[in-house]
Amino acid sequence: MDKTKHIEKTIAWATKNGFDKIKADIEGYEQPFAYERAADQQKFVPDVTGVSYSKKCFFEVVLKAMDGNTSITKLTLLNELAKIKNSRLYLMAPTGNLKYTKELVESAQLTQAEVVRI
Repeated sequence: MDKTKHIEKTIAWATKNGFDKIKADIEGYEQPFAYERAADQQKFVPDVTGVSYSKKCFFEVVLKAMDGNTSITKLTLLNELAKIKNSRLYLMAPTGNLKYTKELVESAQLTQAEVVRI
């Protein structure tokens, strides 16, 4: 599933809310750092990263159509990174995906996650 238009909305939201040094996983932006799982060398790239008050925050677009296991693994990793860096994980929920995103946060116990409707 192509998340480009949702990532562009996420960048607009982050810019409007004071984030700078924005990196995004789309053409025209610097690519965010890829995190690799040691067990199987699978790489996870956040959709968008930004800095606010000298804290690096992660932004991830959540869609119902995404692969369940991979997305939960990625979100859990980003949540742990946010916890370590004392920052936030913003889960960007496009129209029609808000309830799914909130249920995902609850079931995966994402303590650093904040759900944002875009």
